[in-house]
Amino acid sequence: MYKYLILIISLLFLSGCNIVDDDTHDKYNKTPKANIVIDTENITSVGPAEQLTIHVLEDGSPVDNADITLSMWAAKEAEVWHEEYEVSFLSNREYTAEINIPRDGLYLIKAHVSSDNIDAVPTKYFTVGELDMFEEVFLQEFSNDDSIEINSHH
Repeated sequence: MYKYLILIISLLFLSGCNIVDDDTHDKYNKTPKANIVIDTENITSVGPAEQLTIHVLEDGSPVDNADITLSMWAAKEAEVWHEEYEVSFLSNREYTAEINIPRDGLYLIKAHVSSDNIDAVPTKYFTVGELDMFEEVFLQEFSNDDSIEINSHH
């Protein structure tokens, strides 16, 4: 008797899992692919107005209406300070910000990017000049993480 009751409950449960509206299924399968690139290639030295560029693509096409909030901090002083920067949209389909690099070292930059179909918070590590021992160890700990993007300038 209990076998049949468990069998009936199991069938009801499994049939309920299959009741997904086709529109809902299509909605998740048709979500646009977002690609956000934080370009730190032009940041080569310590300075008050180093140029950072951000490219935002949706299904391969540039997005020109994204709202971007940019934060940066030194890896070994993350608990002490961070700075937020204004991000401007340029006519050549990229976003740019002038950031302050106070000294050589390892930096983390986070961009909260939102638009009609995108809500993402990519984080990137990059170096300027020479690293101290703490920063070298920090970088080694995260070097095996595939989700972290690192650029180095010496």
